[in-house]
Amino acid sequence: MCFAPSAHADESEATSPLELIREHHAFGHPNPEAPAQLSQFAFLIGDWSCTTKFMKQDGKSYREGTAEWIGVYTLDGCAIQDYWIGHGPQGKDYYGTNIRSFDQKTGKWTNRWLPAGTLQWSSFESEMKDGKMVMIGGGGTSPRGDFISRNTFYEIGPDSWRWRQDRSYDQGKTWFKGVGFIDAKRIE
Repeated sequence: MCFAPSAHADESEATSPLELIREHHAFGHPNPEAPAQLSQFAFLIGDWSCTTKFMKQDGKSYREGTAEWIGVYTLDGCAIQDYWIGHGPQGKDYYGTNIRSFDQKTGKWTNRWLPAGTLQWSSFESEMKDGKMVMIGGGGTSPRGDFISRNTFYEIGPDSWRWRQDRSYDQGKTWFKGVGFIDAKRIE
């Protein structure tokens, strides 16, 4: 891991990894021997405040909310791990984590997403295209049927980025655009 509790921390208090990261600003560092492409996802490193908008089951309206997103270098600085906490209605939070590594054989990123609610891994393959990081994979079932997702990070800057989720119900031949949106701003 890229973070550790302080040697002076009171071990009787439970501290979450997100609190430790924030307390120590322990976002880690890239390994000098890591693939140069590690920098393509480095925009996620840091602490982010997010506004979210996800399509409701009716397929016509959106549920708006907020989220926290924290990205760190992990696995000796050769990969990126990020933690996501979405704040839902009635105070219900949704948690998940991604691990992202660059596969030099395929020339693409391998991403694994693990949501706390199901504890079932989803896999995505990603690549940088025209300044946007495009992830395809995952999947699930909705009232419209089985789908795969296309998650696109775009308008990537030093202090903000945006994310859009699209879904395909025909294995990527056509896409239903705008199922979810996230706008992230860096927390100072």
